Amino acid sequence: MPFAYAGGYAPQCGGIHALSRAADGRVHARLAASVPGSPTWLHLADGGRRLHALLEDGNELATFDVGVTDGALTLLSRHATGGALPVHLAVDAQARHAWIAHYGDGTLRRAAIDAQGALQPTDHVLMPRPGADDAAQAHAHMVRRHQRWPLMLGSDLGRDVLRVWRLEASSQDPVELTGLSLPSGSGPRHFVFHPREDGQLYLLNEQANALDWLGLNESGHLTHRLRLSSLPTGFEGLSYASDLLIAPDGRRLFALNRLHDAIAVFDLDESGRPSWHGETWAQGSYPRSASVSPDGRELWVCLQRSHQICVFDIDGAALPRFDGRFIAMPGAACVVFR
Repeated sequence: MPFAYAGGYAPQCGGIHALSRAADGRVHARLAASVPGSPTWLHLADGGRRLHALLEDGNELATFDVGVTDGALTLLSRHATGGALPVHLAVDAQARHAWIAHYGDGTLRRAAIDAQGALQPTDHVLMPRPGADDAAQAHAHMVRRHQRWPLMLGSDLGRDVLRVWRLEASSQDPVELTGLSLPSGSGPRHFVFHPREDGQLYLLNEQANALDWLGLNESGHLTHRLRLSSLPTGFEGLSYASDLLIAPDGRRLFALNRLHDAIAVFDLDESGRPSWHGETWAQGSYPRSASVSPDGRELWVCLQRSHQICVFDIDGAALPRFDGRFIAMPGAACVVFR
């Protein structure tokens, strides 16, 4: 029985892979659904019975039924997203629709979810916010709803802005608020909300290789509190920050750095303020994303150019410790647990 699913980049990937354990305990990834393009973002929904996939290179979205008894994937729907290079999606709290961030054209597009739990063709678009320098290419990289407030945030890596919308119950159209402009060349990419403090979030900037600590109120007003490097003191060379995760207990952040190929760790004090703790080698090339295991004790890191997933123990105060597991996964880009 698969316990997780993984996606990656074409041409090596070939589709969505299922991760399962053999009798000797080793984990294997096998092709479970052959799809064109690159399934670089996966999202399990409806209690694990539906798997949504963004096919980045094909500019498509797809939904699969997940077999209850065997975890087999059966295609339910597949549609063009209407935008260029879909890279991230967020499902609303009532599972009525999903918002999809497009890196290629900077748009956010909404797709309804039908009675069978399948994504439908996109039916609404939020255009890039005009910038002071309109020559800057908009690159929407992530979209996420606040866990309790009727707010939705989205990062635009190309125009160095974190956008905010208020979600009105009486309207299908989100109302855009002021948002937060960041220093030129920041490249805001991924962000996470604090699990206990509603008014705090953390943003990882790809081009600046920097972590931002931000404040947020219920009205959607963002404030900048602190910026820290995601690279060690004295680092020289090229690196691109990629993914950001927060420990379930809200005491640590894990940031991935590509080319430098390391996992940076930040401690969070009682006020939520981050401080550099250290880093550990990612055990391969180009760590693109990571996921925390359901029990909160392991970090599963997708290494795109090494074509593998590596597993790290994150239980306790020490730096992540590689537990010796290399899992072959062609073009590894993302992994989600059932």
